[in-house]
Amino acid sequence: MKKTVYILFPLFCAILLYSNKASASGDFGLGFVLGSPSGFTAKYFLNRENAIAGGIGDAAGHGLYLYADYLIHFRGILPAREVSFFLGGGGAFHNYHRDRSAKTWGGDKNEKQLEGRMPFGINYVFEPIPIEVFLEIVPALEIIPDVDFHLRAGIGARYYF
Repeated sequence: MKKTVYILFPLFCAILLYSNKASASGDFGLGFVLGSPSGFTAKYFLNRENAIAGGIGDAAGHGLYLYADYLIHFRGILPAREVSFFLGGGGAFHNYHRDRSAKTWGGDKNEKQLEGRMPFGINYVFEPIPIEVFLEIVPALEIIPDVDFHLRAGIGARYYF
């Protein structure tokens, strides 16, 4: 699992960082998120309201979690212009590892899951320095291998280039 993250994360970062438009405009952010999943996160603003966010990490100690979301930001709801709310949709791949010590899970197994995600949350952008902090809640519907519901959440930060 760790080898996979160590291989995929630098590749993920290299692809996003070497995009000339992203690195020149200051619309690309890279950072971390703590929660479910915990790991690295990236976000690219297509324009002032629309962005693509993604990440790679570990979901509560149960394996690799890779996701991508399309986000719409709602600014001006609160009087502070640095604050915006966001809502979006996306998908995730989870290579789920079930621990053999958990008898209720039925032994040591690896399972591949696909989820539909609907993230929503709030973010704050510090004006003098290009750092964003965010809190998100993500209802997720597992569609493969079974249909199941998960509630994910995270708090994180990104630095914008």
